[in-house]
Amino acid sequence: MNDSFVGITSNAGRARLYGVELEGNAKLARDFAGADTKADLSWTLGYIDAEYQEFIDAFGNDVADQRTFQNTPKWTASSTLTLATPLKLLSDGDLSLANTVSYRSSTSQFETPNPFLDQPGYILWNASLVWTSQSGGVSIGLHGRNITDKRYIVAGYNFVNINPNGTFTPTLGREGVITAFYGDPRTITGSIGLKF
Repeated sequence: MNDSFVGITSNAGRARLYGVELEGNAKLARDFAGADTKADLSWTLGYIDAEYQEFIDAFGNDVADQRTFQNTPKWTASSTLTLATPLKLLSDGDLSLANTVSYRSSTSQFETPNPFLDQPGYILWNASLVWTSQSGGVSIGLHGRNITDKRYIVAGYNFVNINPNGTFTPTLGREGVITAFYGDPRTITGSIGLKF
């Protein structure tokens, strides 16, 4: 039984990373639903291939083929569609609706894969409805984040070893601990902005 904490320092001796990131903007339409209406699209796409070529563990073994880069998704992508139209509210201004969908492929919370903490790929949807005065001095908004209420892990602690037969061996204390921290659930907020 292991009821003490011992820190072990390990070091990745060699790694290789390469990737690419693309982004773009497009003006999809103008005056399609009346004067000064517009539809715009922006997008990003990222790819990274990261792998350890040498990783020496605490026992002097090269375990590079058993390790993965922490919190490094291979693919990321996002797209925002914005629709805007003139609207007189407090004064002349514009009402815009922005819809953003983002994707993040699977990630490992630690260098050693863990089926309880690693996060499969997921999609998030955010949206905002904002009125802005023509001068830009006043804005009123309604904002939704994680609208589909996706549950996803962003961090964690792992103080157990997972054995091949599915049982656990504690690495801290008598019980061991696995703790996951999740991203924010669905949130709806309002905003008022004033610029002087």
